[in-house]
Amino acid sequence: MERMMAADWNSFVDATGDRSFAHESMEKYYKRVENFATTSPVTNSNIHGNDGPIKITQIYDDLFGDIWKKAADELDEIFNYDLSGKIDYGFSFEPSSFTNGLRSSSGDAYLIPAMAKYPNLKVITGATATKFIVNEITKEVNCVLFVSMDGFFSAVANKEYILSSGTFYSPHLLMLSGIGDPEILRQNGIEVKHKLEQVGKHLIDNGFITVEYETSDFPIGQSIPVALVNTQSPTTDTNPDIFFLLKTDNTKRYLYVIIFNASPRSSGGSISLYNSNPLIPPKITLNYLEDHQDILTFINGINYVRRVMSTASIKQFASLTEISPGMKDVDISTYIRNNLQPLYHFVGTCSMGKNSQNSVVDHRFKVHDIRNLRIVDASVFPAAFTSKTGPCLTVYALAEKLADILRQQYT
Repeated sequence: MERMMAADWNSFVDATGDRSFAHESMEKYYKRVENFATTSPVTNSNIHGNDGPIKITQIYDDLFGDIWKKAADELDEIFNYDLSGKIDYGFSFEPSSFTNGLRSSSGDAYLIPAMAKYPNLKVITGATATKFIVNEITKEVNCVLFVSMDGFFSAVANKEYILSSGTFYSPHLLMLSGIGDPEILRQNGIEVKHKLEQVGKHLIDNGFITVEYETSDFPIGQSIPVALVNTQSPTTDTNPDIFFLLKTDNTKRYLYVIIFNASPRSSGGSISLYNSNPLIPPKITLNYLEDHQDILTFINGINYVRRVMSTASIKQFASLTEISPGMKDVDISTYIRNNLQPLYHFVGTCSMGKNSQNSVVDHRFKVHDIRNLRIVDASVFPAAFTSKTGPCLTVYALAEKLADILRQQYT
């Protein structure tokens, strides 16, 4: 579970004009979230939080750590003990939110303790929000409708409604409520309550491919070796184009190198509607590899991984035979098209920005021109965003930022 690269926060600043989204300003929210522990011999404890609700552990394996450092040296790459520091790229080990085999989730870390602490907090499970009732004159949400096994219900907020249904379902609920692109709404028989054309646009995900090796007891241990590198530029370049990690199966006989596209160029997909039935899932269009540069990035990634696996540091510890795509005369671009998989790091469908022409929410997470509705989840990442790392920890940080905004407004 990584932090977002410092440079990637610039997309938030550029989209909103708000410097409070700069990396140095957002670091305090990461620290508020984290309960960080590491076995690394080198770490800067000032970078991380140690009393937050989300338990994050970075396992540094001494044996493979030495191998991984030497492999980085052979390739003139940086070995980085902590990707959250000032240098946030290079060869390293992945922080994980697993502790004692259990994942630290928002439910365990935030929701369950809050339910025990606040008697006025009511959590309804097994229910589906179906629609906001929007007054198209006052531009206010009057209530939210939801359905469960017990029937149909409505809920009214005294102050505001906060939507956090994720990259697929936040725009879905807006459109069902008449907030979105008028053409899409009318095609599905939905009355337009508020024109907001960017709802559901700019769906972004990295996508990944896998290079598979047959091996013999590959010495990873419990650690997760990773690398965030630029395959085309000198090591001084801080704009990585691939992120990859190493995993073995339980038998240790197979090694999987999972390659992510760190800077996808394709314009992105979209979320739309099949019809006006709120119980029908949204229509999802992904548009992976629309830009040929993304195919070239994966080709470069495969070739780079082959160089890594061919270093003397790696080869002296384990024999490796590439199974897929394989070293035979394989059309790599065809392999990529046939084997690309979603990374499920979807962001961007209720993007943040300065106005309703190019975004859905403003810098205070408010839906443009709707007085009492905010969104906070991965959907608010800006349209120009390219995710080099997973969004999970960053979503926690954004939620903490919104919590501060609400405290300032209502206390």
